[in-house]
Amino acid sequence: MTYSSRNQQIKFALATLILPVLFPTAAHPQLSPTLKTQESAAKQYVVEMNKAQQDYYRNNTGFTSSVSNLALGIKSDAANYKYSIDTANKAVFNYAVSNQANLKSFVGGVFLIGNKTQTILCLNVASGKIKPAKPTMDTKGVISCGANTAKVAQ
Repeated sequence: MTYSSRNQQIKFALATLILPVLFPTAAHPQLSPTLKTQESAAKQYVVEMNKAQQDYYRNNTGFTSSVSNLALGIKSDAANYKYSIDTANKAVFNYAVSNQANLKSFVGGVFLIGNKTQTILCLNVASGKIKPAKPTMDTKGVISCGANTAKVAQ
């Protein structure tokens, strides 16, 4: 083996060992396709819960605190997420809280503004079994995501 080819092998070995440490996101994707699929499903469930709450409100002049009352076929305690609902004065919050350390949680809010409902969907900025902070509505009727969450397109 020549000095040049041995030198190349050493450089390659060092690059293979050092680059993943210096640039972990480039070396390993942040989420596997399976994790993305699981998060996407949870997101879609919360979107559907928000829509179902709007329908429920129209038909019952109030929100429900029961996932089963939404008639979506969502199990409250699934393998990767726990789905739940918190009601408040003129608002309801629909949760998909991760059961896994590597998945992010979601919260959807449905707010009564005047005689209409308005929704928002928020994602925890950190992964883990963390219940997201509730979205809020200011005095002008503007709704926004709570602390440590970010708005997600619905």
